[in-house]
Amino acid sequence: MVKFFGKTRATRKEAAPKAAAEAAPKNGAKSEMGAPAPKAAPPGPPAKVAAAAATVAAASDAVVETEKKPAARRRTTTVRPPRRDWAAEAAAAPIDAPAPAPSSLATAPSPSTSSAEGDAGPVKRRRGTRGGRGRKKPGTALNGEAAPSIIEPLHDGEPMTIERAMAHQALVLENFARDITTTLKKLQTTVADMQTKMERASSASTSHPRVGIFVDVPNLIYASERRNINIDFGRVLDYFTRGRELVRASAYAPISDDPQAKLESQRFVHHFVGHPYRIVTKPLKRFADGSMKANFDIELAIDILTMSERLDVVVLMSGDGDFRRLVELIASRGVRVEIVAFAEAVSLELKTVADLYIDIGAHLEDFKSLK
Repeated sequence: MVKFFGKTRATRKEAAPKAAAEAAPKNGAKSEMGAPAPKAAPPGPPAKVAAAAATVAAASDAVVETEKKPAARRRTTTVRPPRRDWAAEAAAAPIDAPAPAPSSLATAPSPSTSSAEGDAGPVKRRRGTRGGRGRKKPGTALNGEAAPSIIEPLHDGEPMTIERAMAHQALVLENFARDITTTLKKLQTTVADMQTKMERASSASTSHPRVGIFVDVPNLIYASERRNINIDFGRVLDYFTRGRELVRASAYAPISDDPQAKLESQRFVHHFVGHPYRIVTKPLKRFADGSMKANFDIELAIDILTMSERLDVVVLMSGDGDFRRLVELIASRGVRVEIVAFAEAVSLELKTVADLYIDIGAHLEDFKSLK
């Protein structure tokens, strides 16, 4: 023990000058305050052992703490495709080159793209819930069945180019025009069939001209009484409806202003009782000189003008020249006008504007009463 400690002290004395020489500043350097730096005493063997033991203990504690801490969870992040400058790529690409496939986050990538870019799955889009249970997929009918599609969508995997899009649009327009043409042809066929049916019906109904007979009763009765002739207006009606369709027969007859007088026995009315005439009456007016008169010009003219659109022939039984303008208006509408009167009681102006004039005196066998 004496020898060991003696050697240790000798070794310490020999190592002290060397440590002091190494700790002294080289080339005569001084301390920060201008005085020479103090000589540090070299650590002895017990100090080294203690430092080593402290280092080993710290390392072991660090290992224990590391083992005690749970493993941190690994954070998984979705791999997003890098942004691309579409404008620059479109400007640099030639016209014939296909357009690049879109890789926007708004569009879910295809399965092939997802597998190529990474393990991230397709981007999920939020399902709309406005107005019901969600938006319906395109091409789906209201009852859930697939709606018929004229043009197949372009989902063949080929890139969309301008030429292809234009060709697809042209095909859509062509099919639309074809459908419109087919619909128009069907409509034209339907309209033609309806016109044919209407023409047949009109030809069947108008195979006999539609005739209307209007009788100015005072004008005819005064002339027949002067000739002492009794006209049978039933036979007159039969004569002018031969081969024709009777629409209306009207007789304009004045009646007495005496309310006690019977209508069917009056002078201008009894000729038409029992025949299919519509009798239009008006009381006679008495004048100061004792004469009586009833004028039906306005009523007769209004009725003829009103019915002329539904007539082909108008038979006016009167010779009054006041009806000249009425006859001209009816004829201008394409209606045939026939004037029937006695020769001595008809106006020349009225005969000239009529399509046909019939003299009653020349047809007494057809108009005269057989009783």
